[in-house]
Amino acid sequence: MAYDYSSDNQRLEIPNPYKAQNRLLLLCAAVLLVAGLACLWDARSALAGPRGWTALPPLLVGLGLVAAGCIAAATAARRLRFFFGRGRPAGLAPEMAPGLVGGSKPAEGVKELLRQSALVYREPQGAVEGLLYHWVPRLITAPDALQTQARLQFFNLAALAVTTLSFAVAWLAFGSSTVRPWLSWGYFLFGAFFLLKPILGAGSARLNLGSLVGLIAAALLAPVLIGLVAPKLPDLSAWSLGAQTSLMLAAGLAGVGLTVAALLAQVQGPPQTQTSSVQQRLSINVPPNLLLDELERHLQEQWTERIPNRRYAKQEPVIEPNRQAGPFAGELLEETQPMPLANTAPPGVTGALASPRHRFTVLLDLYATLLTLAAVACALAFVKGFDAAQHWRDQPLSYAGLAAILMLVAAFAWKSAAWLWGRFDFESTLLWVELLGTYQTAQIGTGNLLQGQLNTQNTVVRTEAMTLRIWRARLESVTFGKDAARQITAMFSTDQEARALAHHLSVFGQSRASMVTPASEADRQAVQGLAEATAQLEQARPPAATLPGTPAPRHCMHCGSALPGKARFCPQCGHATTA
Repeated sequence: MAYDYSSDNQRLEIPNPYKAQNRLLLLCAAVLLVAGLACLWDARSALAGPRGWTALPPLLVGLGLVAAGCIAAATAARRLRFFFGRGRPAGLAPEMAPGLVGGSKPAEGVKELLRQSALVYREPQGAVEGLLYHWVPRLITAPDALQTQARLQFFNLAALAVTTLSFAVAWLAFGSSTVRPWLSWGYFLFGAFFLLKPILGAGSARLNLGSLVGLIAAALLAPVLIGLVAPKLPDLSAWSLGAQTSLMLAAGLAGVGLTVAALLAQVQGPPQTQTSSVQQRLSINVPPNLLLDELERHLQEQWTERIPNRRYAKQEPVIEPNRQAGPFAGELLEETQPMPLANTAPPGVTGALASPRHRFTVLLDLYATLLTLAAVACALAFVKGFDAAQHWRDQPLSYAGLAAILMLVAAFAWKSAAWLWGRFDFESTLLWVELLGTYQTAQIGTGNLLQGQLNTQNTVVRTEAMTLRIWRARLESVTFGKDAARQITAMFSTDQEARALAHHLSVFGQSRASMVTPASEADRQAVQGLAEATAQLEQARPPAATLPGTPAPRHCMHCGSALPGKARFCPQCGHATTA
């Protein structure tokens, strides 16, 4: 999508909402790159030695750190400057090009919102969602995208909490030196595949009623069952994953918990849902299409920042001249260019911490920064502690596992915070005008047919008691991401503007001429010349000869007009004639 620049729409140049996260990302990128280059330098030194294979661990770790640093730097670099052209945000329905007629199903939904003056939300489903909405009742009126993320992350939080509690009970209350290594492996694999993997993939944890019952039973029965078969199992004391499992569950629980808190901080009070509706009966002697033409001209004069309105539906009234009467219907649904609301993006880390809406979001970024730095420290500890002369069981392999877990959870925290930073609020005006009625056609002649002067004949379309309906509202909408779908979050009535538009259309329709009159200078000169020629012919015409025995013409004694035949009253002034 191209960025359209215009010096008349400075309001579209909104502050960069990713400023706080970009600073932290650049800091982490610098640390990752420096640590990665240090590891690669150690690998270079090892490659020059007699045992070149010892360069493999620092080489792999160095490449991983450099790659992570490049990704962090590239992410921040893409968002250093933030452009928001007039083509954004997305429309409430598919937009129509000028000159086209029609509509769409989403446009019907937008019209229904105006007609009903209400917003529709999905009801919660399931026990976990019921608990969430019981704790946060205002969540039901939050944007759909925010509700979806809140339900998803709250479910993940509950799954992690149940798993962590089960692991803690099994490890601390019933574990032993023989049982605990097997418990750590079991819970680590369960958490990695059923919890951590779906969460990192922006999905829901794979935890259902059966899994919940299994976790409760595992906390009580797994240590006993493992103890019964422990003599026949291999010894895993040197391969215990207790630290990795504990860190995975604790870090994931803290990350998802902060995400839920940041999501709920975005929830506001119940929104306003008021629209303005005006209905009038209108009788005009011109085609109703003229009202839509005048409406389009009037709306163009009120374009926001000279940016064309977004048209979602249009239907022109169809008039068939061959029919004397018939129904018609027309409509126009348009939205003004959505403009960003002021003071929605905090200036930096300090401003974000002072903002209730963004406080937990910046805390989530700080938590991701802390995890990233801890992962770098574990990676360096693994590289510096690796000794080719020692047995592989004595190598600090646990540091490599801890670094990987910390980096994965940090990536989830970065991604969750970025989604919240991508929230944009807009305001616009939505207008829907509807014309319904029945038309009648008639022929009207204009001019003097008897004296041969200029005369015209035209077909007049008349509508009696046509219904004119106007719905109008000032909208507030939200989108999470520049190109993501946009949703209406509040509607405010504009009664004065709606009544003014109805009055304007009514005056315009009733003031139109129903007869064809000369409009151009050439037409007026032709009519004037024809009238002068007719007058000259009347003056030059000789008087009619009077035949013998023909009575003399009679004239009115009051106005002097000629009296036809034996008329007893003058057709011009109405006075009685003399005998």
